[in-house]
Amino acid sequence: MKIRQPLPPLNSLKAFEATARLKSMALAAKELHVTPSAVSQQIKQLEHHLGQRVITQSRSGIVLTAYGRDALPKLSQAFDLLAGSFHHPRDPLLVRISVLPSFARFWLNPRLPAFFRQHPAIRLDIDSSPKLIDFTFDDLDLAIRYGKGNYETPLCDSLMKEAHQAVCTPRQYPAWAPLVESGDFARLPLIGDRGMLGGDEQDVTWREWLHAKAPESTLPDYRITYTDSGLAIDAALAHQGMLLGRLVLLDPLLKEQKLLALDPLILRSELGYFLLGPSLAGLSEGAQKFRQWLLQEAAAYQTQHHTQSPGFSDR
Repeated sequence: MKIRQPLPPLNSLKAFEATARLKSMALAAKELHVTPSAVSQQIKQLEHHLGQRVITQSRSGIVLTAYGRDALPKLSQAFDLLAGSFHHPRDPLLVRISVLPSFARFWLNPRLPAFFRQHPAIRLDIDSSPKLIDFTFDDLDLAIRYGKGNYETPLCDSLMKEAHQAVCTPRQYPAWAPLVESGDFARLPLIGDRGMLGGDEQDVTWREWLHAKAPESTLPDYRITYTDSGLAIDAALAHQGMLLGRLVLLDPLLKEQKLLALDPLILRSELGYFLLGPSLAGLSEGAQKFRQWLLQEAAAYQTQHHTQSPGFSDR
């Protein structure tokens, strides 16, 4: 029976191979979803195990030792074989994408017929989940998320920034518009969106809107609060209260006059929508076409809504 020699720690091998292949610890860290210091520590661990230097650093960057240069092609081939051992060929025309439920419902879905007219052979598998994404383990091609854009993914395309405006249904507008105009906010039933109530990535809030309108006024209690923006929009459509809505999501409802703006004031958010992916080179044919179409649609939306209203505020 063949006795296998003890292997160096797998993470240290991955750190060396990625650094040597990409010629950068920073790029290796991005690919492996760790910090550059973690990559450096893993390489030191490998060198300690081997009793040999594999990498040196100079002013020009990463330099492999003779030992490292000899090991790199064999190690890269070994990782390719490992990856292929459990890899099932993916359909290049099937795009698996994770999308926030509210964004999928109100912005993406109405535009998908146009996508399929251009690309009838491509199929989409949409996971409407807000969970954190790790492309190393999740079986996904792309993801759309809402935030500041500080995502640790190799691919991060900015789609569009969000803005907010107070809206209600046409049925409620005649009663509520005079209250807003007169500053009688105490009798206005507010719908709250917990994603806009503060935190590490603070979005626009009712408190900011009220301060912009009447700094001395007291914020009324929320009639109802939701954790999902889509449910908050549903509540507004059901005449449950006044919503400080995300205009990217509200766009079709405002055009169809299912909701009306109660006030011209628009507050721009620091947050926006981003398209995330494992890498541009690694995208399938279908994923590349979907990405290009999505970027074009987002650019068209921004062009249509670039005009700032007289009440527009950068906070």
